[in-house]
This record gives sequence, C-alpha cells and structure tokens, in this order.
Amino acid sequence: MAKHPETDLVPYLRGELPPAERERVARHLDECPDCRQDTDQLRELLGELSRSIAEPPAVNWARYRAELREKLEARRGRRAWWWQPVPLALATSLAGVLLFVAVWGVGRQVPTAGDPVAFEEAAIGRNLGLLEQYQVVERLDLLEEDLDFMSDLDGLAAGRPG
Repeated sequence: MAKHPETDLVPYLRGELPPAERERVARHLDECPDCRQDTDQLRELLGELSRSIAEPPAVNWARYRAELREKLEARRGRRAWWWQPVPLALATSLAGVLLFVAVWGVGRQVPTAGDPVAFEEAAIGRNLGLLEQYQVVERLDLLEEDLDFMSDLDGLAAGRPG
C-alpha cells in the first residue's frame, strides 16, 4: 500500500492540491478505509469550524480615516522630551564637567590602542622580575623543544608492542 497522505487530506478537502496530487490522494482514499474515515472526520470538523466563525463586521473607512487624522494631529501637537529646552542649571553643570575633563585630561598621556610600543612597554614593565632571571627565560625555549621530543618518544613507545 502507498504512503498515507496525512498532510494532504486538508488541502484535498479544500481543493488546494494540483490535479496530479488530487488524483493520487483520491486513488489512495479509494483503497484505504482508515484514510477515508480520517477524511470524513476532517470534512465534518472543517464544516463545523466554518459555521462557528462569525462574519467579520463591515469596515467604516470614513470613520477610520477620521480617527487616524485625529491621532496624527495629536502627535504633531506634542513634542518629544528631548526637544524640550534644557534648564540653564543642567546645561551649566554639563559645561563645567566637560571643562574639568578637558583640563584634567590634558596633562595625562594615556596609551592608545593604535600605539603598540606603549602597550609592549607596559607589558614589559609588569614582568620586570621575570627579566631579571633572563638566563632561565632564555632556556625555556630549549625546554619546550625537549618536551616536544619527549612526547614524540612517548608516541613511538605506545605504538611498539612491549
């Protein structure tokens, strides 16, 4: 028996399937009593739904346009909070803070993201204690090579039957 057209039953009942698909579902319904029973139940359910849904009310476009005009006029009359004049005290305070930041920040030099030398100097300054032991640091590269060699040996030993 062919695959059950469960997802095609509602479009079949509503006449939304292309002719070839509609014919395929009809042939299957002739052969399959379970799908025929499901189709009958769906037909009853769709009929009940269509009877229970009320007709939408008629739209009064003239009233809708009048309400829309009123709302738009009311919006034009109001100004947003950021359009209101700023009180003099607030504006003066803001100017004072900006002046303080400008004067205070002139004497200070802050490294920027575009200055890699300043960043490296700061990183080196933090690790000065490590640089005092330069001989140890110099040999860390050799230790890393030894570790790679040892891991290679471990790999070879694991592959050899022992």
